[in-house]
Amino acid sequence: MDKRICAPVFSGSNDVDGADADFIAEGHLIDCKATTRPDRFGSRREVHQLAGYLLLDYEDEYALNKVGFYLSRQGQLVTWSTQEFLDLLGARRSLSELRAALCQTLRGPALAAPPQREKPPPQATQDTLFDEGGDTE
Repeated sequence: MDKRICAPVFSGSNDVDGADADFIAEGHLIDCKATTRPDRFGSRREVHQLAGYLLLDYEDEYALNKVGFYLSRQGQLVTWSTQEFLDLLGARRSLSELRAALCQTLRGPALAAPPQREKPPPQATQDTLFDEGGDTE
């Protein structure tokens, strides 16, 4: 069954005042934007926000394999594999190394190991609204 996770909370979310992303669908981290000027889309802030969400998943709980933006006014989805995205940003380390470095930076050396968490609150999920075959009879 296809599920989407709305407003996913990451293991590092509390390290940055409770950040949550828009949604995850089948390993794709998607940030929704409602811009009227898609030609001016993709500011450093927007890209860094998406990168932050990707890195805050310290424990790879969501097994993210793609990241992207959904431009709601244009009905366009723009995605990259996580490796493509990191390459475009000039990353010189692997995703797991970047996550560990961010965790250590935000928590300090003494707190870098992720603490044992209580059971997280249930994530909002939505079952698919369409049949797999796409039949419209």
